[in-house]
Amino acid sequence: MAVRSVSHLLVPLVVVAMSAAPVAAQEWGNKMFDRTEIKFGSVARLADTTFKIKVRNPYVEEIQITNLSTSCGCISWTDKQFPISIPSKGERELTIRLDTIGHSGDKHVRAFASLSEPSKGLSAQVTIPVDGRIRTDFEVRPSYVGFGPIDLGKGYIQRIGITYNGGRPDWKILQAKVNNTHLTAQVTEKSRNGGSVTYEATVQIDANAPIGVLRDQLILTTNDVGGDSTISIPVEAKVEPDIVVADAMFGSLTPGHPKTMQVIVRGKKPFKIEKIDHIVRATVAKPTEDGSVGSDTVSLGDAISVKTPETSAPLHMVTVTVTPPTEGGMFDEEFSIVIAGRAQPITFKAKGRITAPDGTASK
Repeated sequence: MAVRSVSHLLVPLVVVAMSAAPVAAQEWGNKMFDRTEIKFGSVARLADTTFKIKVRNPYVEEIQITNLSTSCGCISWTDKQFPISIPSKGERELTIRLDTIGHSGDKHVRAFASLSEPSKGLSAQVTIPVDGRIRTDFEVRPSYVGFGPIDLGKGYIQRIGITYNGGRPDWKILQAKVNNTHLTAQVTEKSRNGGSVTYEATVQIDANAPIGVLRDQLILTTNDVGGDSTISIPVEAKVEPDIVVADAMFGSLTPGHPKTMQVIVRGKKPFKIEKIDHIVRATVAKPTEDGSVGSDTVSLGDAISVKTPETSAPLHMVTVTVTPPTEGGMFDEEFSIVIAGRAQPITFKAKGRITAPDGTASK
């Protein structure tokens, strides 16, 4: 999509009636937000309930968020430092929190974001309706399903306690589910005493979850009637690499002159490398008649090799050797390192260029 200028959208407002300006200002501001409303649904008391909003600047000019406010103390923005600058084509994530400790019941409120384009003095205010229901008969501890920082390639389990004190002796949680394919959930009844019931919900993240922040909702379906039959509890995890490796950058190589590099594979604790697979065959781009690199490629075969360490240690030095063939050009090799007891392999590349002794691409 073509980048549009805020000035292109708003300059015509100078020559029209003043009453039309707020409408146009609201329009360009709204286009930056990926949500026009927030619906928390029914949430449990004490649950740390938040909602993420993405703000993207599609305009040529830098846009600033000069203030964030709300119509009720039951919701709040977590961002407090202003202005928040968003460059052209840039993106920022904002967070709204629902106060489930000091408030309860139905909430139909609004959140506001004030925007400014400093160079031309243009401004806008975005209004976001926020709805939710905070249940006082239902509590969770801890306040959300938080895994915190976890290692890539391993499965983890997190548990939370759920208490119902609504007085219904037949109250039940019928189902627990999550939408993310890397998560599974289940719920188990622990005790029942008249109108008080306790459950334990278990959420498991699998070993194939990718690096980055994972956010979802644990959705509990109860035998309540109407709009209270489902309750959402936030789930969050930050998947970090437990083992890191850097690419091997060989630079310029000359045919017939082997070069060896050490690739460092570093972990948080001792680990063993089971094997290293060459998952993409080594290739070079063949030069064309005018000397430029063409699209034809040839395999290097055994011209590149690796030596796998045999010990268990937190740091390994993997030896990579390239014996350049007579054909020249760029090479970009990929290897997969299989770690004992780890579901996901890690990868690295060996990159470089094979040239003739005079610096030209080898024929």
